[in-house]
Amino acid sequence: MLPGGCRKVCELPWVEVVEMRWWRLLTVPLAATLVVVGGCAVGGDRDPAPPPGVVAPPPLPSSAPRAPVRAGPLVGVSPDGDLAVELTRLDPRTLRPLGRGRLRLEGIWPMLAVAPDRSVAVLGSDDGDLAVVDLVHLRRLGAIRTEALSLAVSGWSWVGPSRLLLFGSASETTTEVLAVDIRTRRVVRRQRFDGVAQGSTRLPNGLALLTAPTDAIGQARLVVSDRDAGLRTVTLPEVNAGFRQLDDTDGSEPRMEQAVPGIAADPAGRRVYVVPGDGPMAAVDVATLQVTYHRLGRSASPLERLARWWTPPAEAKVIAGPSRTTLWLEDGRLAVTGYDGSATGHHQEVPSGLELIDTASWTSHQVDRHSSGAVLAAGTLLAFGTAFGTGQDGANQGYGLTLYGPGDRQPVHRFGDKQVSGAQASGDLAYVQVMDANLGDVADYAVLDLRSGRVLHEGTGDLPQLLVPDPA
Repeated sequence: MLPGGCRKVCELPWVEVVEMRWWRLLTVPLAATLVVVGGCAVGGDRDPAPPPGVVAPPPLPSSAPRAPVRAGPLVGVSPDGDLAVELTRLDPRTLRPLGRGRLRLEGIWPMLAVAPDRSVAVLGSDDGDLAVVDLVHLRRLGAIRTEALSLAVSGWSWVGPSRLLLFGSASETTTEVLAVDIRTRRVVRRQRFDGVAQGSTRLPNGLALLTAPTDAIGQARLVVSDRDAGLRTVTLPEVNAGFRQLDDTDGSEPRMEQAVPGIAADPAGRRVYVVPGDGPMAAVDVATLQVTYHRLGRSASPLERLARWWTPPAEAKVIAGPSRTTLWLEDGRLAVTGYDGSATGHHQEVPSGLELIDTASWTSHQVDRHSSGAVLAAGTLLAFGTAFGTGQDGANQGYGLTLYGPGDRQPVHRFGDKQVSGAQASGDLAYVQVMDANLGDVADYAVLDLRSGRVLHEGTGDLPQLLVPDPA
């Protein structure tokens, strides 16, 4: 639980956590985070002005790659008791259950990997099992035993119609990568290496992992996996990454320091970009693993670097230091968001804002000061953020949602000063979780038309995780 009662979505058991959920690189107009089902009301269609501090960015791409033809319906996953989940078909415009077609799975399934055509999903359990589900007919096709009982899957990438790459923590000090053939239901290859995966980005024929030392902040490494889990590694000596425990001299809560760079790749998979909160960014040639560093033409933020909550399984810790997430915008630019923190005093967090980086000129453009996360969908960048503990008596401040693009369309702001805790999209529709920044037990959701920016539907309650395809 955050200050002021604000709940973070990563506390829920089936959310992907390496942020890691880190806003994913999107090469098709799809994204993922948490949403859940409830009642309804129709929202307005006004286009209010963006909040203070928002400036019009350079035009976003006027056209975006379209989603692949989908074989399956929209399906959501919600808890069904303490140790089971239920898959349900949903109305895409309201997220109401359609009343036909349900599938119950015993156990906890934190991993949800959906094939690009939305015909099949692979769910990973907390004991290392994988369940293959037919999303068209909503039935279980079979199971895959990974023989990795301690593997906590953190991310994945589809690298073919039936080939899935998985990675996760094999222990406190090692990461494991598995290549799985869904058609034959077997693990093709597994590889293990020292270090902790802090983030990842998908490549057309593989996966790139940003790794850090164990229980320390030090030189980051980039580990590139091919479709068969063959690994190549390069060290990034000018980029720091990791977590480390700070001395608890005053008897207060456990405190940690972090350095979490953002990571993204171009759609062709030729280069991977690593963007830290401070210092130069790294550009890595995937074929040769040659690294070049670039200091951007930007001024340092005058904001004090503040703090963020991180909730590991055992206990909450106050985190100091920067964290960034990065998206590729299809036109040679990167969108960077995140937050900064300090482990002194009470919990506080300040968004680092939305920054666009031009990888041709290595210059940057600060678009707003309030964003800490973003999603790219259907040519529109959805940016949102919340400042925690920075108001009077430690109050939180939400900044709603701002839609940028497509093209040079005027930015559209929604949800006022509410906290937007996440967004995901399917085609031209976006699904947004909204709550009062200081009342974390009251959640709402909204369905937006990304073509017009209009709110099509609003409801209350927690929404299921939507099974939408991962980027190719």
